[in-house]
Amino acid sequence: MPAPGAGMSAVLDTLSSLLGGSAPPSVRVPGFEVSFGGASADDWAAALVSVAVEAGVAPAVDAADVVLATGGGVEVALGDAGSVALGFGDSGAEAVFAGTVGAIHRSLSGETRIAAVNGGAALAGLRLNRSYEKRTVGDIVRDLAGEAGVDPGSIEDGATLPFYVVDDGRSGWTHVGDLAAKSGFLARFAPDGSLDVGPASEGEPAQTFTFAQDVLALDAAECPPVAGAITVVGEGAAGTQGDAAWSWLVKDPSGVTGTAGSGDPARLLRDRSLRTLDAASGEAEATAARAAAGATTARLLVAGAPKATVGATVAVVGTPDAALDGTYVVRGVRHRYAKREGFASLLLLTRSGDAAGGGLASLVGGLL
Repeated sequence: MPAPGAGMSAVLDTLSSLLGGSAPPSVRVPGFEVSFGGASADDWAAALVSVAVEAGVAPAVDAADVVLATGGGVEVALGDAGSVALGFGDSGAEAVFAGTVGAIHRSLSGETRIAAVNGGAALAGLRLNRSYEKRTVGDIVRDLAGEAGVDPGSIEDGATLPFYVVDDGRSGWTHVGDLAAKSGFLARFAPDGSLDVGPASEGEPAQTFTFAQDVLALDAAECPPVAGAITVVGEGAAGTQGDAAWSWLVKDPSGVTGTAGSGDPARLLRDRSLRTLDAASGEAEATAARAAAGATTARLLVAGAPKATVGATVAVVGTPDAALDGTYVVRGVRHRYAKREGFASLLLLTRSGDAAGGGLASLVGGLL
């Protein structure tokens, strides 16, 4: 038995050959794999109305919003683990989220809404008082992840901090984001639910979007950098007297002062956790890079793009305005699949090389 639409496809092919042109591309059918609790795939396929996944770099907390029709045969309880995969019939579904059910909303309207979160919520709820001596950024992040019960994925070591204090005035997730920034890293959760801390992806873009083919909407903004010349001043005498002198007080802080960038506005930053010249210089370079690259931001709406994960690079080509073309870093994404509207992805981007953090507030109420 021919597949639905096969007859129309044959007609289009015939007409195309008579007219001497190529047939229009086949329509891509979106697909999904959502599972929380013990319901079967068939039950989920029948009950699902829509699913939206939002993800970003720390301190944004990733979340999945799943809407089910009442009576669809799916029963979910608080704490149930599960995952969301989205894609198209010709390429298969790819994982975009893994986490646990954090809230269930029921109403007389006939729909059930499930809110799921990943380890970002656990770290955001972690309040801890602890000090670390001569530990790398990665060491501290792994310890915080263990306290929150979060699965550590790819966590790079980064700078060594002679002394660092985690205080309960800020959440564990905020500390992780700040620690990552000290080494020019991004802190984000991978689609499998593990915590990744490291630089933005390098090499070939995860996906290339071509104007008039993949791009549904695109807007970009260029603004003056929020900072030009960056000076970071640490504390202690380790920069001139050796690592053992990190706790000494000094009259001249030049041994723990790093500079990077140029121009106005100049910024002077003080960070007591930085006790060596290398650490201060590293943070100055990372801050200057974020300020320069973050001057260009963009929002890109495309047909579903599950490969565009947070921290990945993507390319935009063929736009009428060449200034819009280029390579960008994904720092936020909102995937949405609905049976009526299909599958689309909204990407929050900065020019390639930016390691800036931030949430998804500018995505809400945006293009999607």
